[in-house]
Amino acid sequence: MEPISIALALAEATGLTDKIGSLIAGDKGEAVAGRVVDVAKLVTGQPDPMKALDQVKADPEQKIRLEEALVDRETELAQLAQEDRADAREMQVAVMESNHAGWLARNFIYLLATLLVLFAIGYSVAVTFIPLTPQGERYADLILNVVIVGGLLGGVMKFFYGGGARGQPQQLGGKRLRDLGDYGK
Repeated sequence: MEPISIALALAEATGLTDKIGSLIAGDKGEAVAGRVVDVAKLVTGQPDPMKALDQVKADPEQKIRLEEALVDRETELAQLAQEDRADAREMQVAVMESNHAGWLARNFIYLLATLLVLFAIGYSVAVTFIPLTPQGERYADLILNVVIVGGLLGGVMKFFYGGGARGQPQQLGGKRLRDLGDYGK
């Protein structure tokens, strides 16, 4: 069997089919699958992936240990799956510093941010001064508060001033597992 098939079978055996399956379905699926198989080999102590799979299916304790190991490495697997995606700010800085980029390419993000902010201001002014029906007022308030302020302006601010800090590593059952010897304790 190939690593992707083994990794999917391991995910199914541990009940993590949705999480692991979505990571394997991406562009870096083979790398993620290889890492899942490596974790299974480490947890079971089997050098052969098929034997590790068989052991996980046969032994409930091994299944729990593998599940804990995969949950503990969920952040690592997600980073591996998204490794090829560049940070938007870094990409824009590289374009701006390039001597070969045209005016529009260098200024695109500023133009887009300006248009989004002007749209938000225009929409706010329109719903404030143009008479609306009572039903229309509710929808206008919802769109103004959620979409305009939260989405557009929040996204622009987050892009230029940073944000979206990386999540903290997952903890399993209130315990922080650091080493393969910690599983099952």
